[in-house]
Amino acid sequence: MPLRVTVRIARAYLEALVLGDRIKPFQAAKRRVFARYHILGTKYDRVFTAITYRMFRLLGIVDKIIAERIGRIDYPTPVMQALRLAVMVSQFDTVGDRVFSESLIENLARIIESEYPGMGELVVRLYKSLEKEPWSPSTKLEELEYRLLLPRILVEELQKLLPPGEVEEFAKAVNTDRPTLGFRVNRLKASVEEIIEELQYAGVDAWPSTRIPYHVSYKGSLNYSRFKPLLEGKVVPQDEASAAAGYLLGAKPGELIVDMCAAPGGKTTHLAELSALGARIVAIDVFIDRLERLIELATRTGTWPSIYPVRSDAIFASRYVRDRVDRVLLDPPCTSTGALAKHPEARWRLTREAIVRHVGLQRRLLLEAVKLLKPGGLLLYTVCSVLPEEGEENIKWLLETVKGIEIVPLTGPYDPSPLLPGTMRAWPHRHGTTGFFYALLERKE
Repeated sequence: MPLRVTVRIARAYLEALVLGDRIKPFQAAKRRVFARYHILGTKYDRVFTAITYRMFRLLGIVDKIIAERIGRIDYPTPVMQALRLAVMVSQFDTVGDRVFSESLIENLARIIESEYPGMGELVVRLYKSLEKEPWSPSTKLEELEYRLLLPRILVEELQKLLPPGEVEEFAKAVNTDRPTLGFRVNRLKASVEEIIEELQYAGVDAWPSTRIPYHVSYKGSLNYSRFKPLLEGKVVPQDEASAAAGYLLGAKPGELIVDMCAAPGGKTTHLAELSALGARIVAIDVFIDRLERLIELATRTGTWPSIYPVRSDAIFASRYVRDRVDRVLLDPPCTSTGALAKHPEARWRLTREAIVRHVGLQRRLLLEAVKLLKPGGLLLYTVCSVLPEEGEENIKWLLETVKGIEIVPLTGPYDPSPLLPGTMRAWPHRHGTTGFFYALLERKE
């Protein structure tokens, strides 16, 4: 039966995309908007999710098509998002329902015209143009980007780390429509067996990790707003490779630990849990809304007695933590090139300028992290990036810049880095996880 889009549904779609442009992850923005419109979990939700996941993977190509057909892409965000939807349902139709596509475009144009007079017609014109004459790659570079759904700059970086042929395997892994998701089981409140039983009862496939204790992976559609273990703090949504950070760094009762970029709190609460609430964990983050999420998570998981939240830029961490500390966790802002299955749009934001900007911040944070450590103290640097600049090259730079710092070799559970002995990488196509880099360092003096 054809699926007709009303003005109300079209408005929900548009609002979700506009909010998702400001709030990450996009899924959180979509859930917020769709709950308000009472379409969360409906067939309209499922169709929209399929369209947008593919749209984010194609975003650079979609914007290229808009620029070629209309001449510019510097429109207001609602107009730009409506144009992107027009490209998706005409050029890259995954719905196969003409009634859906035409009613969506008609109502999107109506909404845009009411808010931006004269621009509603652009949406219709673009849709009809692609219906009449579909776009196709015109250069070898466009063919490569379209085939792999990866920008050239990322392909070139991956070739430094991966053997020939594996770049395509990486691309396939991060372009899946059904990525593996995961929970870290809160050992203070639940067991792995209990959570697997709850997940199976909810109708999804679930299995325990063979690499990381107290972690469960699953595939399938799960309603977070109704999953009791999540609401009760028995589990924390966390990829296996992210959960590995807590185990690699460790935490013991009586220790003073700093999590430098702590929010939204997955790793912070894990460290508190690992220390049986016996460690003091200073959780620093510059964004108040993210810090509020950390506090809410700490409350829900019962780890709040061990956590001391501080709103600050972590490059000034030593101003707030006067005592030398036992352990530091640094998971800084990055390009997110290891998390493209979860944040598919990140690939098209990747530029040489963005890499340089992130690396500059990461190095400032590394210097501050070392400053916090007592002799014998440990620093875990971890980043969800596949770029050597944000991983191995940062650590090489730190070892050359600061005396008395040594690598503590990591021997698992993932693969050794081919570029820096003693460090480690998790890969989407090899391990079924987010791509992560890890380096454990010790201050000797």
